[in-house]
Amino acid sequence: MRICFFANMTNHANWREMFEKVEFYKVDIEILRSLGHEVVLAGDFKSLDKTADVYYCWWWTYAFYPILRSIVGRRPVIVTGAFDYDTCHGVIPGLCYLDRPFWQKILMKFALKWATRNLFISQCEYDLVTKHLPVRNPVLSPLAINTAYYNPGTVATERGDYFFTVSWSSSTNAKRKCLDSIVEAFGRVARARPDLRLVMAGKKGDHHDVLVALAKQAGVADRVDFVGMISDEEKRAHYRRCLAYVQPTLFEGFGHAIGEAIACGAQVITSPSGAVPEVAGAYARFVAPNDVAQLAQAMLDIANSAIDPNMQAAQLRHIETHFSIEQRTRQLAGILATVKSSH
Repeated sequence: MRICFFANMTNHANWREMFEKVEFYKVDIEILRSLGHEVVLAGDFKSLDKTADVYYCWWWTYAFYPILRSIVGRRPVIVTGAFDYDTCHGVIPGLCYLDRPFWQKILMKFALKWATRNLFISQCEYDLVTKHLPVRNPVLSPLAINTAYYNPGTVATERGDYFFTVSWSSSTNAKRKCLDSIVEAFGRVARARPDLRLVMAGKKGDHHDVLVALAKQAGVADRVDFVGMISDEEKRAHYRRCLAYVQPTLFEGFGHAIGEAIACGAQVITSPSGAVPEVAGAYARFVAPNDVAQLAQAMLDIANSAIDPNMQAAQLRHIETHFSIEQRTRQLAGILATVKSSH
């Protein structure tokens, strides 16, 4: 079967590279290919494959064009992604469905109504969207963590002297991921533990200079490393070595990096927001988003605790049980079989 894998990335000059770098795109593409299908990538409307047997679309906002084509050509369309029904409602303008312009709501409702299958990546989003909006053929299919790659490793890794986080530092993302609070909390931690560091990775956005300024104000400019984009190999090494992966958050439709960190045996500090409790289970220290005092205390507590190999093994089992490649593969295989037979 020929599948057109579509995600609108017209703002990226090299959208093909994004399919290779963004983990949730990459995992789904590899799964579809492993099932024996021919996968054609499309990062804008012009590149949509008109001969595809199935359209597999990320994000409801941009699914209208493949759906229109499918109505004419009678080809199935599967839509997935984080729907963000009430993400940061009233806090970050335009991020969630409730705060979007009227025309975007119309496009999203159109996709929910006409897509052959609507795949939700977490239970919380499935429940929210199906409760408040009409949805045709909703399916719960959580994202997958590649535990063959993200795991504690076979050789014990020496623990580092730093906390780690990874996030694109755009103003919107920085607010949602509480990046300012991480820097401010580390400033407090550093006063008690001047031997510790903070490593902040991810694409540098328009909020990057603000974070640098905050580190200077907190007196930790020499102990906060803004390393920018890093490879998957570097990211995994940080998960395995860091004192803790720190990602308080206002909302996550899934929380892929949190799942990766847990699978690698990292201690994780995050917030019980959105789908995070589903992904983290009992294997995270939860703090309120933007509670700097609570976050700093959690960082200090973890810095003073020892690594527990039994806990790391349990963390990996948790991810393998609930978010494995095998599980997502079975689900997508079943969905593709049903949409093919229905058309």
